Amino acid sequence: MKAMEELINRLEELKKLDTISSYSHIKNILKNQIIPVPILEYKPYRLIRYRRHNKGEEFFNCSHELSYRTDILNIHNFGRANEPGQGFFYCNDNKNQETGISEAVSIFRGNKDSEEEILTIGAWDLKKPLNLVMILPTEKNSGNNLEFDKMREFYNGFDKSEEFEDLKTFNEFLANEFTLDLEKQKSNYKITCAFSNYIKEKFPEVDGIIYASVKSEFNGTNMVLWPEVVDEKLDFVAARKSIFKKVADKTFVEVKTFDSTDYDKKSDEINWK
Repeated sequence: MKAMEELINRLEELKKLDTISSYSHIKNILKNQIIPVPILEYKPYRLIRYRRHNKGEEFFNCSHELSYRTDILNIHNFGRANEPGQGFFYCNDNKNQETGISEAVSIFRGNKDSEEEILTIGAWDLKKPLNLVMILPTEKNSGNNLEFDKMREFYNGFDKSEEFEDLKTFNEFLANEFTLDLEKQKSNYKITCAFSNYIKEKFPEVDGIIYASVKSEFNGTNMVLWPEVVDEKLDFVAARKSIFKKVADKTFVEVKTFDSTDYDKKSDEINWK
């Protein structure tokens, strides 16, 4: 068995183990790899983040309630990129608002009986461009996003050596992990979390990761940013609360919106109509 096949098989075995040590083992394996990654300089017009009203909140009144989570003692599970006890900033750009909705509404997360969804969208302006590691499309989901496909073509043509072919195989494996859905298997985020933290540690110039959205069938994109990047490079500007009603299977329409009137940066207070 080739060394790369053995490495991938070992990571897959560890992912399936329901033990605390298995995640540490995955992280240590990745930490000892040299993984070349494509980095994209990106500056969209605006970043947005959706927050569900899970606890009956009438309005979110501070920007930090819409930003990355700081209640780390209450983060018990793996996210796509964050470990338990770790709050990252999951967001979309202004071109991917529909993707953000599909990621946020509970009907796409197993709540089949949902008849109403209440979401608040926070909007942030960028002060500086973002440097993002791009998770390249796999062979299975190529053709959904032209920009991602071009980066994959460029990356795959970079070198023809046997060593680089092994690295391409490994990157294909990692990209496939980013296509998995947590609802299907609770361990599906172990490797993506370990990889995200590998990127954060090994590439200090990188601000986060951009990847295709599973919930939008890979047509839209998601981003995850490190908390310090949000504090340094983003400015909160406005919020909107939206109420969606179910009109058909997995189809919701927006029936009412409430826009914030202004935002006091000094007090971090969002004012509503």
